[in-house]
Amino acid sequence: MGFNQLLFLWTAIFPIAVLLYYFFRKKYTKQPVSSTLFWQEVMRETKASPYLQHLQRNALFYLQMLAMILLVFALLQPFWKTKALVGEQIVFIVDTSATMEVNTNETTLFDTHKKQMLQLAESLSGKPLTIITTGNEPTVIVRAETNIDQIKSEIDKLEVSYEDENISKSLDIAQSFFQNLATSVYVFTDVLDRQELPLQYENVTWQVEALTSEVANLSIKRFGATKTNSGVSALIQLENQTRNEQTTALVVSNEQKDLLKEKVTVPPNETITLSFDELAESAFLKATIDANDGYTLDNTMTVFMQDQLSTVFIDSGLHALIRTAFQSMDIEVSSVPTEQIGLLTEEGIVVTNQFGLLDQLERPALFIGRNDVSAIEVNGKVQTSEHALFSFANLSDIYVSSVYPEIQGYTTIATVGDEPFIQVSPRGDIVVLADIQMTDWPLHPSFPLFMWSVKEQLSAGNTYLGTFTPNERRPQSLGSTANEWEIYTMEDSYQYSIENGGAFMAPKKPGLYVLRSNDIEKNFSVALSQKEKEIEKGETYKVSGEQIKMSENYSQHSFVPYILLLLLLLFVIEWEVQRRRGFTS
Repeated sequence: MGFNQLLFLWTAIFPIAVLLYYFFRKKYTKQPVSSTLFWQEVMRETKASPYLQHLQRNALFYLQMLAMILLVFALLQPFWKTKALVGEQIVFIVDTSATMEVNTNETTLFDTHKKQMLQLAESLSGKPLTIITTGNEPTVIVRAETNIDQIKSEIDKLEVSYEDENISKSLDIAQSFFQNLATSVYVFTDVLDRQELPLQYENVTWQVEALTSEVANLSIKRFGATKTNSGVSALIQLENQTRNEQTTALVVSNEQKDLLKEKVTVPPNETITLSFDELAESAFLKATIDANDGYTLDNTMTVFMQDQLSTVFIDSGLHALIRTAFQSMDIEVSSVPTEQIGLLTEEGIVVTNQFGLLDQLERPALFIGRNDVSAIEVNGKVQTSEHALFSFANLSDIYVSSVYPEIQGYTTIATVGDEPFIQVSPRGDIVVLADIQMTDWPLHPSFPLFMWSVKEQLSAGNTYLGTFTPNERRPQSLGSTANEWEIYTMEDSYQYSIENGGAFMAPKKPGLYVLRSNDIEKNFSVALSQKEKEIEKGETYKVSGEQIKMSENYSQHSFVPYILLLLLLLFVIEWEVQRRRGFTS
């Protein structure tokens, strides 16, 4: 406790003067009494409670003395000090990755961090606070906020995003707020090495709040399944991240029942791989371990059986730019001699111009040009219909000099002037009625995007989108921009909608999902990254900036407002006492 205005201590002479006057005032006043009938009774009451009688006679005096003392006390501006956060501004970097769901002391690490943040918010003392959450795209939740209610509200709203933390991105964003101000940065995570911190700032203090206790974790690292002649074969990789041997019950199930149950023992700090054959064919398989550990998110993993074709086989007689377009989209490409295209036995997407192979190919293919007819010259602008192949590829700016004649019975989805340019066969073959040499298409960004859409269209009937990480944004050829797609869980719980061709973003929680539009359904799964399946013990530590003044870590809170409220109450009491005794002139 302290005082800001000791200069006003001289005002204490006023209550002292009143007190002295009270001691030297006339104690008694002679008053003639006409009767002594009740004298003895009054004296008995006085002797029975002398202090109460004294207080009743002198209540107004004591109230006035107390009010004057409080006024002097208020003039001195008393205050008390509490510990405050160091620096001119405060920055919170909050890890929202999946590992924040690890259980510690009967609560999650994320909830523990939220409680710490709320406690620190009480010590801001009016200093601006900025909160940054981690993830693929770090987000600034509040920027230089001083309203404590708003800050607490935003902290309460924080949730785990299940993404990789990408802490380096959040640290880069935090540095943009320093601006030569003394700054305290609090990092709430599970583990962070000191070497990752940008310690070149002398006016910045770093406080890392991490996971400080050992947490047992048994994880399903990988799970894969493939169809064979005898059923389904599965591979499961389990990792024991503890120092003790772990025994768990492993269950593999499909959408209807459990296919196998087995007790598995995993040595300490080791990874084992298990294989199972002749499982029943299913739409998907789910692996679960009944592990008594502190992290449950990696105890379940699911795999769909409708895997996409991964390889594209290109006729070597086609232009090399076609191969380049597929490779630019990170698609595996294999060049096949023209005479061997019809002999392929491997599963994949075939790209050729040999229409004689149309009946020999078991799966829909991409035909670029035709080898059975001659091309004709055309003149006009390319126009496309609403189709999934053009969700990302805009063909309006390309030039086409010649096209091959249309194929009767095929659906035309793009034209040049009045002539068909791209067609789709009833079974799903895609036909580009021009050689690449007849266009300037490879010079436009739409060329590789179209090839990517073709790959998506021809893969596994286009019913399985693949596996995504939480909140992952990945281009998807979903079809017409006028379609509305809705995302549901496998339990038919609605999540959100993608409207008017909006960008696809995976849900944040791991699990199985269905993308629906009218009668069309596309399956996909959301799974944790391998990094988010590793639980490590961290260290809580502090690194102080050389130019931070430690004297700034205390804040003053004035008593004056409370004294004024007490004075107001005293004045009301004085008025009531005076009223009861009667006002005298």
